[in-house]
Amino acid sequence: MIRKMLVVAAVIAMPMSAAAVIGVTGGVAGAVAGPPDPPVTCTISSTVTFAAPGISLNGQVGTGVKTTQTTVSSETLGGVGCVGSSSINPIVAKTVKCVKNQPGQPSTNPACNGVSGTEGWDSWGDFAATGTATILKSTKKLNFTINGIPYQTKNTSATSVSCAGGEVGFQISGTIKAPKNDKGQTDVLTACLGTVTGTSLLGPNFQDNLFAPAPTTVASAQIDPATSTVAIS
Repeated sequence: MIRKMLVVAAVIAMPMSAAAVIGVTGGVAGAVAGPPDPPVTCTISSTVTFAAPGISLNGQVGTGVKTTQTTVSSETLGGVGCVGSSSINPIVAKTVKCVKNQPGQPSTNPACNGVSGTEGWDSWGDFAATGTATILKSTKKLNFTINGIPYQTKNTSATSVSCAGGEVGFQISGTIKAPKNDKGQTDVLTACLGTVTGTSLLGPNFQDNLFAPAPTTVASAQIDPATSTVAIS
C-alpha cells in the first residue's frame, strides 16, 4: 500500500516537461504515415550497353555462355520541378541452346551452327522474343531518388511501346513499396531508345537498325530524355 502511494505521488510530482517527453516518445512508437507525396513526372536519360559486341541479326554463338548482361548506366532524372537519380540493375538474359545438327536453329538465332553443346545470344530474334520478360525479371525492384525522396518500387509488368518520333521503347510499371506514406502509389518507367553506337549502322537511331541485315551491330543505345519518363502518382 505504501509503495503504491509513493508511485502515485511520484507521478503527480513529475514535471510537465518529463511527461511531455514520455507522451512524444509514445506517439512516435505508434506513429502512422503522413499524407502521400504529390505526383511527380521526371524525364530520364541513361546509356544502355549490350553485351559485347552488341545485338545483330545473326547474334553470337559459343560454348559455356549461360547468360549475358545488358548494363544501364549514367541514369539522370530531370525536367520541370524534378531533380534526382536512379539505380537500375544489369539486365540478365539467358542464352539459347542451339539445335544439334540443324544449323540456324532455333530460327531466333541464325548464328547457331548445329554443333552440340553450343549456345546462341544477342540476336534481334532474342530481343523480340524474350526482351520484355527479361527486362521485368531484372527490374522488379528499382530505386529512384526524386527531389530528395527515396522511392523503392515493386514492378509487375513490362511491355514494349512505340514512342514519339518512331522510337522503340519499353514500359515498366508497378507500385511504390517505400517510403511508407507513398506505399501503393503507381510507378511507370517509360524508356525510349534513341541514338546508338555500333558498326555498319544504317542510321543514327535505334529504330534505324532494328532487324538490320549483317554486319550491322548495335553496341549501345541512349535512353532519350525527350521521350522517356519516370512517373509516380
